[in-house]
Amino acid sequence: MCLLANKHLLLEKPFACNTSDAEYLMALAKERNLFLMEGMWTRFFPAVEKARQLVFGTKDEPGVLGEVVKVISDFNFNASDSEEYPTSFMYNHGLGGGSSYLVAPYPISAATLFFGGATPDSIKAVGQVDGATGVDLQSSICLSFPPTSDIAPASDNSNHEESTPKLPGAGVAVLSFGLLGESMEETTIIGTKGRMTIRTPGHCPTQLSVTLKGQGRGSAAGTMEYEYPLPADTEEIITAGSYFYPNSAVDEVAG
Repeated sequence: MCLLANKHLLLEKPFACNTSDAEYLMALAKERNLFLMEGMWTRFFPAVEKARQLVFGTKDEPGVLGEVVKVISDFNFNASDSEEYPTSFMYNHGLGGGSSYLVAPYPISAATLFFGGATPDSIKAVGQVDGATGVDLQSSICLSFPPTSDIAPASDNSNHEESTPKLPGAGVAVLSFGLLGESMEETTIIGTKGRMTIRTPGHCPTQLSVTLKGQGRGSAAGTMEYEYPLPADTEEIITAGSYFYPNSAVDEVAG
């Protein structure tokens, strides 16, 4: 309705419940020259922006983790804390219910975010589906990302930074999401030169830490901590009723 009324649109996930609907929305937005984006707010948090800079580097500073090897990300909560079974929309597939629609976008986004937006060439998934409603209750997914070069650092005489046989760009993501129990909700990026953890709550984080690899297995060359506190409320925000984002960093600070 918004696009048909020539309004730009920030669309709450799931962006669509099937491929054909998503393609229709994108085509309609292009036809009318309108802005259309899924409301994946996680990508705009300063902590996530800093994490990307630490992985990919900037024009002035190189990344610190080396080649990304693996991304591990989880988002699980107990929906029965606030949702009535089976009448809640969370258990209605036609309304975008189920863990794949509601929470999977976060860990999947984390995976693609740190593999440079690449498309995985292999996907494996296991999980449980509710027999009564037909929605998926929880799942674990493994994604495999293809290499961007067929020359490994260990075989490249011109590469003096890396010595591993891992092909550039190649890696895996191990993801978990569900509506049954509460997990830590963190994202860890493992590289050849260190690892980084975006701390809970991973979908709206304010903290991250980096541990650089030292010489030899199990040794660390140092740890860096980063924190990006939420901004204070302005008078306009307070007058409007302040923020209310359930289960978010804002909500936790307010509580």
